[in-house]
Amino acid sequence: MPEKERVLVLKPSEFSFLDIEIQGSVAVASFNRPDKLNACAEADHEELARFLRNLQLDPNLNVAVVTGKGRAFSVGGDIDLIERMNTGPEEDLTQLLDEASDMIHAHIQLTKPVVAAVNGVAMGAGAAFGLMCDFIIMEEHARIADGHIRAALAAGDGGVIAWPLSVGLIRAKRFLLTGDWIAAEDALAAGLVTEVVPTGRSLECALEIAHRLADGPQLAIRTTKKALNQWMHVGVTAFEQSVMAEGLTMRSEATLAAVHRLRAEGRGAIAPEEQR
Repeated sequence: MPEKERVLVLKPSEFSFLDIEIQGSVAVASFNRPDKLNACAEADHEELARFLRNLQLDPNLNVAVVTGKGRAFSVGGDIDLIERMNTGPEEDLTQLLDEASDMIHAHIQLTKPVVAAVNGVAMGAGAAFGLMCDFIIMEEHARIADGHIRAALAAGDGGVIAWPLSVGLIRAKRFLLTGDWIAAEDALAAGLVTEVVPTGRSLECALEIAHRLADGPQLAIRTTKKALNQWMHVGVTAFEQSVMAEGLTMRSEATLAAVHRLRAEGRGAIAPEEQR
């Protein structure tokens, strides 16, 4: 009998911000805007949510790996996006916030494991996306920050769920209210990431874990993850409030002033100077 044709729900050609490669039952997705440290534009939040939903629905895929092209994982929204949301139509901001919310809900509802290979700086929505994953492999030179405060924004991209569940409420406040960076070894000690590996090894390590999970008992893995993700549902109310707060601050004079300051410093993406 002829081999049954493989029907893909997750189609790499339908994505642009994500460069997707299918390795058997593992989808490897790379943030693909390296010239801007993989910063997100407006449509990218929708694409990230669609990637997670399609992963859930695709019968051929068991696991995903997420990483970044170039020297960054992802710095989240760039300052051009923030400025457009500050001065543009309110309808655009509402759509952006809805898509950011959809991305986090898609993460929570996903029962298939996702492994993050944090190959460089991760910040804002990029950090939140990575920290919502099930395994987080971080390279020794990398750093993570929520970073919204640096742009005078409320932390609205999932940080109010991911950080407290990983490091506890008090430590989460320390980083979300300051926007300070946390180095790889400190992130490991705090329980924010799964493990730290030498520079250049995060994707290799993530793939090893992903293929192990892909070959494992799928019903047991997915039902266990679904049960564990109930802890994230506890934080959904706080998350929804944070999204509304981010919308309010996105239109503030303080945020516009922060955008102007960051642009004057020559930082098109909000990243630590040592990563530039």
